[in-house]
Amino acid sequence: MKAYREAVKRLAEVKGFKPEKRPLLEEAFEFIISSQKPFLIINAPTGYGKTLLSFALALHSLEDASLFDRVIHVLPMRSIIEDIQKTANEAFGFSRTKMMGSSGEFLHLFPLNITTVDTFTWDMLKLNTKKRHRIKAGKEFGYDYLTQASILTSLVIFDEAHFLLEEKPKQRNTPRFSPMATAFDAVLEFLTFHEVPIVVMTATLSKGHFEFLRKYAEKNKYDLKVLVPEEDHDPFVKRELNKDISINFVKGNPLNFVEPDKRNAIIVNTVKRAVELYDKALDRNIGFERDNIILIHGRMTSTHKQELIDRLRQLQSKKYLLIGTQAVEAGVDFSVDVMITDKAPINSLLQRFGRLARHANDRYGQIFIIEEAPTGPYPEDKVKETVELLKRANIHPRVPSTYREIVSKVHGERRSEVERYIHKSLKLKLFKLMKDPRKRALDVLGEIEKLTVKGVPIIRDFLVPLLVGGETVLISPRKLLDLYSKGLVRIKGIEVKVKNEQDAYEVAKAFALGRDIKVIFTGEYDRERGIV
Repeated sequence: MKAYREAVKRLAEVKGFKPEKRPLLEEAFEFIISSQKPFLIINAPTGYGKTLLSFALALHSLEDASLFDRVIHVLPMRSIIEDIQKTANEAFGFSRTKMMGSSGEFLHLFPLNITTVDTFTWDMLKLNTKKRHRIKAGKEFGYDYLTQASILTSLVIFDEAHFLLEEKPKQRNTPRFSPMATAFDAVLEFLTFHEVPIVVMTATLSKGHFEFLRKYAEKNKYDLKVLVPEEDHDPFVKRELNKDISINFVKGNPLNFVEPDKRNAIIVNTVKRAVELYDKALDRNIGFERDNIILIHGRMTSTHKQELIDRLRQLQSKKYLLIGTQAVEAGVDFSVDVMITDKAPINSLLQRFGRLARHANDRYGQIFIIEEAPTGPYPEDKVKETVELLKRANIHPRVPSTYREIVSKVHGERRSEVERYIHKSLKLKLFKLMKDPRKRALDVLGEIEKLTVKGVPIIRDFLVPLLVGGETVLISPRKLLDLYSKGLVRIKGIEVKVKNEQDAYEVAKAFALGRDIKVIFTGEYDRERGIV
């Protein structure tokens, strides 16, 4: 437990809090370091501090690498990575991020490596986006087996990544299955085939997702353990139960429910809606100084976003209004008294609720769910079912037993439900590409390109890396069309005029095919609103 205690001490010093006992994480740490083949599922609420386990295990690997040389923390969204990396650097100084367009390293060799599912999938396939042009030109194999080998000697933590199994194809030209869900299934098959230690962290584990994960643990004879806080004995749960938290379903403008004498957050489902609310908040006299109104979304540069997160941290003892999207619903450490949110599936809502009354000295919180909000990009059926079930239930967002059944009903009570977007033959093909030592980077790239030509993106949909200064912001083909029509982008490396969404889609597909293209933002970057 030496590494665990040291991790707690360093985090407490950096964050400025008094350590509180977390029996669940202590048990998790002991299980992992004492098991020869661990497969651990931690089902603990938001705000529990599950990321502490990543830091503790990374410290442990420096002293004892008999089971794993390092920790790879895999997250579903780029937006969460910056905040975890900042904390890791401040407390430990031994971590690196790895994601497309913004990587701190090209392998996974640091004690703690924080990455996205997309990048992790490419690495498993022996590919690396930075080397694709040289691989295609026959000048080198790229990082090839090196990155994959660094993964196979690691402990891999999937942080809410299992919800990629629910990702439907969003582009109109893609098949009626989810390439990302299919790739995630292949990745899990490959890792467990090689007996890599696995940890799944989640606040929202459905019965269907559990059955899916258990299939791989039992198939490969892992030591499977599921940990859930004991509500009668866990200090965190007992403390949270004493907080006064209310959930209200309302209609109207989200700004109408802001309380100027409190810390407020409005989290909505789209960037456009967030920017519109931000502009209205600035126009209206709603009781905050301008510097205390912050907008954060996914179409901002990493540097800009980190500046805003730093500003948000400095405002934690003051009254403020944060307006954001999914980019802040998980991973960004802040606490509010009032949470106003668009309706969304239960897993997303619970992540948003996790920012409410988050800290030990917070005593109450109010949640306002905007019923008439647009549901996109979420499936309307899951949103509707979530709202109906929540209205009939009495849940506490920090007590899993109060919402566990809702999570299962919305996100799957059976394994077949969470596997329905997986293409079995494509999953097998990806698994063989990972596994076969004769399939080098060029061979894999050739197979991926065949799929891409058919409109099957192995990463999440077809996105366009937009160069903004020296940084990259990922945008959709639809947003590319919007910016192009306004004369705000220049495209280099391909002769194209983006007249419609299909043209923009073809540009995105050309990126996925490894064409040497640059899409450069030529407008003036908005230091308040990002790319709008």
